[in-house]
Amino acid sequence: MGFIRVFVNPRRSMQRVGFIKHLLWHASKSATNSISNLGNELITAVSRKVSVGLTPQLQEYIKKSLTSSQYENLRAAALKASEETSDNLKVQVEIQDVYLADSNIPSHRGRLVSDDWNRYVYLALDLGLLRKGTYSLLVRGQALLSLVSEDEKNAFNISGDTSYQERANPFFLTVQQKILLLFSFVEGDGDVLRRLYPKVLGITEGFIDKECGEYLPEIYRIISKEYRPKTRSGDDLQRVQKLLDTAAKIEAVKEKSAPGGKNPREHAITIRLEPFVDIGLLGKPNPFAYQYQITDATKTFFEALINSESIDHFLQHSFFNSANKALVLNGEHKIDRETMLSTIQKAYIVLKSPLGYAPILEVCLLAGIYSITERGTYFELAECIDMLKSLQKERPELVRFNVDRWGALAFVKFTVGKDG
Repeated sequence: MGFIRVFVNPRRSMQRVGFIKHLLWHASKSATNSISNLGNELITAVSRKVSVGLTPQLQEYIKKSLTSSQYENLRAAALKASEETSDNLKVQVEIQDVYLADSNIPSHRGRLVSDDWNRYVYLALDLGLLRKGTYSLLVRGQALLSLVSEDEKNAFNISGDTSYQERANPFFLTVQQKILLLFSFVEGDGDVLRRLYPKVLGITEGFIDKECGEYLPEIYRIISKEYRPKTRSGDDLQRVQKLLDTAAKIEAVKEKSAPGGKNPREHAITIRLEPFVDIGLLGKPNPFAYQYQITDATKTFFEALINSESIDHFLQHSFFNSANKALVLNGEHKIDRETMLSTIQKAYIVLKSPLGYAPILEVCLLAGIYSITERGTYFELAECIDMLKSLQKERPELVRFNVDRWGALAFVKFTVGKDG
């Protein structure tokens, strides 16, 4: 993890984290990728046209989301269909629009255009899912992809026949996916989230994105002041300075009478709101508007983060308890070895390298996800690591550790297929 937990290059188009599923699936096919290859392939995939029935929910989506002049004929068709109440009319739309129009997802915004080609690659980097340089899967990305079904991986893959066949909606997040992404958002952007949400939780009524965006300049300056003395390289200094520059740009938006929806304020705040709608931590009464509602889940999770000793302490000691309560999973806290070890070994098998080692953090995270969603029990990462340390002392022939270049415990290897 970098020295500062702030997303490097947030953009308004980083809204529907479901796009990352396809991105990771495509990245997994090669040991080396490029931003251009991954980003443009994603745009090509989500923009493919399909022929679908013009349902009432798709009609509403077309009228409210596809508002530019290029969709004038499509809007006219939707209007005509609503007036004639025809059930047989078919239209051609991009496949991403079919999924975004689904009434079962909480937000209908976030469709991608060609200018957004590189955005989700950068988000995947910030979330620790892709490796910078080669843009191949990191182990965290491998863990997330293991939680994605084959139907979801193939959601945007269309053969020569453009007739749409109903399939899994990639914008719907399973509980397992929600937990892993939530952990990654806090780990990657926690310095902002921990300062933003005390202000958000203080809003008693519904609020809009612009309102929250006004808080960011002060937050960015506080973070910059805290971390400037801790910089270790020119890159660190650039990141701190970028926060200060962005703070100034956001404040300048206020001076414009009509800044538009793609300005520095909206770019910076959207990524701190919309994904949490998908995850289930923010309410969105109108799926077409950037308006939000604080819920019990918002308070439960973010109050725990805000009141924690530090972000690291929260992730290690309180994350699963907080997610369990916020997502109403009703998991029971259990830390006996028998309960923990089977899910740890299951996660290890999924994540281990050809040499047999796997990052201990990712193993414990994935094991914790298995435990709470499949067994109804939870344990914290620190408890998982402590159990493995204890087991290693007792059974060194079963468990081996390796350290990183700073001497910190980093990797685990099971040398026997089963305990006992």
